Amino acid sequence: MINKSSIEVSLFKVYIWVVSFLKPYLMKVFLLIICGVVISVSELIIPKMFGYFIDDVLKNKNINLFVYCLCAIFLVLLLKLIATASKEYLQRYIQENSVRDLQWSIVTKLRVLGASYLEKNSTGTILALVNTEVAALQELYRRYFPEMIQHVLFVTISIYLMLDISLYLSISIIPCISLYYLFGPRIEKKASNIGQKLADSQVNLGQKYYESVSLLKELNVFNSFEWDLNKTLKEVKNNTNLYSKRYWYAYLRGSIRRFTYYFGAIILIIFGCFLISEETITAGEFVSFLLLYLATMHKLTSVITLLTEQKMLMFQASKLYEFAHFEPTITEKEGAIHLNKVEGNINFENVSFSYTPNNPILKNLSFNIKSGEKIAFVGESGCGKSTIAKLMIRFYDSNNGEISIDSNLINSLSLETIRRSIGIVFQDVYIFGSTIKENILFGNPSATEEELIEASKAAYLHDYIMELPDQYNTKVDEKGDTLSGGLKQRVGLARLFLMNPSIVIMDEPTSALDNITEKHIQKSLDRFLIDKTVITIAHRLSTIRDYDRIYVLDNGIIAESGPHEQLLAKNGLYKKFIIQTKEAGLV
Repeated sequence: MINKSSIEVSLFKVYIWVVSFLKPYLMKVFLLIICGVVISVSELIIPKMFGYFIDDVLKNKNINLFVYCLCAIFLVLLLKLIATASKEYLQRYIQENSVRDLQWSIVTKLRVLGASYLEKNSTGTILALVNTEVAALQELYRRYFPEMIQHVLFVTISIYLMLDISLYLSISIIPCISLYYLFGPRIEKKASNIGQKLADSQVNLGQKYYESVSLLKELNVFNSFEWDLNKTLKEVKNNTNLYSKRYWYAYLRGSIRRFTYYFGAIILIIFGCFLISEETITAGEFVSFLLLYLATMHKLTSVITLLTEQKMLMFQASKLYEFAHFEPTITEKEGAIHLNKVEGNINFENVSFSYTPNNPILKNLSFNIKSGEKIAFVGESGCGKSTIAKLMIRFYDSNNGEISIDSNLINSLSLETIRRSIGIVFQDVYIFGSTIKENILFGNPSATEEELIEASKAAYLHDYIMELPDQYNTKVDEKGDTLSGGLKQRVGLARLFLMNPSIVIMDEPTSALDNITEKHIQKSLDRFLIDKTVITIAHRLSTIRDYDRIYVLDNGIIAESGPHEQLLAKNGLYKKFIIQTKEAGLV
């Protein structure tokens, strides 16, 4: 069970962290506070001038003093108008810049956390952090934080003025404040609980919307729009119910607030009339005090409301806080080794790895790959083939054992060295919603026009591009839905050619190509892969017949290893896979 005080402390830490994004704009925040002081003083001068008007202007029928009072009120209102306009500008400036900084910190953190975090968390959840949660905090920077400062300043100055007018009247309003605190905290607690549930619901709803948009093709194919709609409506209904409860408690809180300060006003009128009859205070002082009281109680209860609503916001912000303070599993050591050129020697020694406890994927795996060798990994799905590639690129660190590149432990190398030296081509190539040129340059943004064209020709993509209306500047949609699977794979290969890494990891990069195009590209690959270390995750075993060595994985261990002909002669697992692929027509 979580201790209540620990929750309060954590929410306070979240609040301090959120407010810390205002630090670069301290001067603007200071000017905002100054504007708040000017507005508060302007609003508080008016009640004082009313008292002065009643006691001195009306009583003495002084016309000149009346004119001076009107001029003074006009100047005060003009000053307040200027301060209010300045405050609105400053609030907007601080909000936009703070939110921008917050969003950028999330994107930067996401890059630090890397692929392991992305594989464990859905895209919808991450997008909810960037959009829903950050959007909620806009209100804190724009409204809650500035208004709370202004209200606190107003209440502080007002209480001083009220005490200066009459200590007796000031004491008489204590019961109404106590009455508010008798019921208020209970409502605030219920509102906070609803706020926490609402924060979770917002994330779930954002994720559901993302899934609905992402699955449009599948929903069409399976005619499952009604199924998806029912799931979405269920989450929408839950979200709407929570919002309704939130507003119910907000209105209830407002009703109690209004009741308490109107009740206090009645007490003040009764007690004030008595003090006037006793000549303890003047009629003007009483009017000033009453006006100050009504304004102060409104601001004071607004401060309580602002604190409560900010607390509800912190439940949402706590997800951002946890994300921002999430420790990355992959870090670069201080003084990491940077290699200008990687030869391509790879060694695994007693490497074990599991994504979840008690479910090992790799078990004491040991093998050695020399520079320039062609190596393949085969085995059933889930045997650990892709995991080996992820460990090489250092998406994850092994639980036990050592992995080295050119005799350097992989965790001692800089991440830039590893990622620059190892190129991976997947079956499913991601296409950006941009031009074909920019999609290819993703492999090497600094490549020249000549290098871009040569890479496209090697991937048998150039002729296709030249037939397009805008050629290399032709735009493709996000994920490349207008491109065939084969064209996507050719874009992926062109990226690889531009990148020109020392170590190449391939996950059947030509599986979506027709036989003729595949043969052409295979020739380009053979030329490109000379003197490079090649590691292939094989599905079609015919593509790895001439490899130097084939590792057959079974349940996280190397069951067999050797060249194609030698493995066939063993009559073991490899031959079994050959037969299965022939039967499946994948040879």
